[in-house]
Amino acid sequence: MSGDAELTSRVKKIAQDLGAKIVGVAEADRFGEAPEGHRPNVILGDAKSVVVLAIPLLKGVIKNAPSREYFLNYFMINHELNRIALHLGRYLESEGYEAVPIPASSPYNINENRGDLSHRHAAVLAGIGILGKNNLLITRNYGPRVRLVSIVTNAPLIGDEPLNENFCKGCEACVKFCPVNALETGYTNKEKCISQLKKIGKELNTSELICGVCIKVCPL
Repeated sequence: MSGDAELTSRVKKIAQDLGAKIVGVAEADRFGEAPEGHRPNVILGDAKSVVVLAIPLLKGVIKNAPSREYFLNYFMINHELNRIALHLGRYLESEGYEAVPIPASSPYNINENRGDLSHRHAAVLAGIGILGKNNLLITRNYGPRVRLVSIVTNAPLIGDEPLNENFCKGCEACVKFCPVNALETGYTNKEKCISQLKKIGKELNTSELICGVCIKVCPL
């Protein structure tokens, strides 16, 4: 798909000026393998692009995860991402396009335990990172210690190329240290993972399902 280079450059700069540390774009037609009902054109009928933004978690917060402090900062960064996504959506509208921000975390589909669009898969398609052995997004500069938000738009933006390197290899730390062995088979056992998340949430009296162990132990 041909895109507008000048508009793409402006969108990325505005996102960075608003506070995003990493910005990537994926063309909407790259999402052919996404589950039915979770593709950009379901969210916006004439979707052409998905803008993905990332903000890293603070290192000091990760050290003691899971903890109340980790939860609070996780919540704060999600809020910041949602703010940036909303302002970027308004900018796209001011340019004559439509945009639909997808929240960084909740609210999402509780029954399926996933959002309307997978931020991590969108980030892979937008060249921001790769999927690691913990099945989370792994970035070059921040490893898995990032939070993500996406904006679906009909603006004709130029997509970034997905990364073709694997910098998550030769290490099994996330698999080894998962407290419920949810990563033993090479994919995330959602039942085990969610059970642990609910247990931690109850112990910490938090509204989000969080853990952070597989993020904390990653050496990247």
